[in-house]
Amino acid sequence: MAFPSAPLWIVGVMTLLSAVCSNVVFDDDPLQPVTSDETVSVGGAVTLTCHVAESDNSSLQWSNTAQQTLYFGEKRALRDNRIQLHRSTPTELSIIISEVQLSDEGEYTCSIFTMPVRTARATVTVLGVPGKPHISGLENPVQEGGTLTLTCTSTGSKPPARLRWFRGDLELEGRPNVVESVPDEPTYNVSSELTLEVSRADDNQVVTCAVDHPSLAPGDKRSDQALQVLYSPNVQIVPESDLPREGEKFHLECLGNSNPEPSSYIWDKKDGELPSLAKTEDTFLRFEALNKSDNGVYLCFADNGIGSSVGEYTLLVQDPTDPTDSTSSPFTSTPTFSSVVTNPTSSPPELSSTESPTDTPSTAPVTTAASTAASTATSTALSNDLFPDLTVNPDSSATPPTFSPSTLTPSVSDGLNGHVTPTDAAENIADPTAMSTSSGVDHAVIGGVVAVIVFILLCLLIVFGRYLIRHKGTYLTHEAKGSDDAPDADTAIINAEGGNSGAEDKKEYFI
Repeated sequence: MAFPSAPLWIVGVMTLLSAVCSNVVFDDDPLQPVTSDETVSVGGAVTLTCHVAESDNSSLQWSNTAQQTLYFGEKRALRDNRIQLHRSTPTELSIIISEVQLSDEGEYTCSIFTMPVRTARATVTVLGVPGKPHISGLENPVQEGGTLTLTCTSTGSKPPARLRWFRGDLELEGRPNVVESVPDEPTYNVSSELTLEVSRADDNQVVTCAVDHPSLAPGDKRSDQALQVLYSPNVQIVPESDLPREGEKFHLECLGNSNPEPSSYIWDKKDGELPSLAKTEDTFLRFEALNKSDNGVYLCFADNGIGSSVGEYTLLVQDPTDPTDSTSSPFTSTPTFSSVVTNPTSSPPELSSTESPTDTPSTAPVTTAASTAASTATSTALSNDLFPDLTVNPDSSATPPTFSPSTLTPSVSDGLNGHVTPTDAAENIADPTAMSTSSGVDHAVIGGVVAVIVFILLCLLIVFGRYLIRHKGTYLTHEAKGSDDAPDADTAIINAEGGNSGAEDKKEYFI
């Protein structure tokens, strides 16, 4: 009677101890289920696996974060088409959740209905994928030397994303990221600012804002924008050619490198006025016919509204090209000598302005003299064979004369291959002292003609002699006298006159 409520107190304590003991995991318990935590991005798929070391024919069960049964063994309990059975065996139960949403994040429970019931929990973390970053602040171009502030924003990240700045391949340091939570959503919006001082070299440079997040591979989401910088012209004058010549057409072009492009060009001449024949056409200054009076320093002023600049060019007109210049002709000019030297020991004549020193005609005269001497020697040897008793005076006029290279002058030059043809020296020689050389040439010709005539006569004599030797002569006899009237041969012999005395008249003549 003193403790009427004692049994109820004891029952409550035992129930609490039973609940606590059911959550204790024993490492050596072969029937204790084992799971693992998983991380997945929004829109992805995750696989939850529960397995035991041994089986006592009890079924495994998966439950969601709301303790709703998803699968009991092979049987589907919750009709959600995003959740499918992957594998079911006595020791394993695996399910796949596809098209994961942020609401799918939490703890999932795997249970095995033994005595007592054994459970294991798996935590699913869902990552919120950040949106593509957006860069603002480049709506209007900025002038060189100015300051530009850019802002990059990315939304929907979980956990908060990190924003990074780049100019080309160089990473820039911006202000710390600003993180804001999205109302009624477990995601965050992140923004970052970058301040730049720009120059003309930054025009058209690409600025990049990239998102760094566990759900993304490096560079998966980024935004690129080109800088627009306004700057004054940088003027350069470009000539039509590097060698302006007098009398030719010529022009100068003014190039103004700027943003925006120059709106006006003004041409001028330093320390003077533009030539009256020079014409200005926007970026061009044209000369119809150059003159040396056009020499001087020319200026080009370019203005684009941001600023103006000037460029200089010094014009120096060259002499016109000589049309008779031998270097401009495709053919070799004809070499001619200004005089003929008869003394072989004197110095060679100077070449005229159109002849080449390599065209010295020293080979042709020597070759002609050698040919004449060889012909004369051959004729003399033949005469000695036919007339061994005939003596020839070695000092005869038929001795071939010697020739000096100066007696012949090259008068024709082949413009295509450079060969030189020697001609008669008498056509180009005005010096009367050259007659001695002509006399030597005449003696050589006469000697050759005489040798040919002698050779022909000897040949005729030999042919006639052989003909006479081979011809047989006739003979006269008195044996046949009176044979015309004799009736037979015996009568003819009897009628022959002289008898034995006639024998003396029988002679044969051989010539």
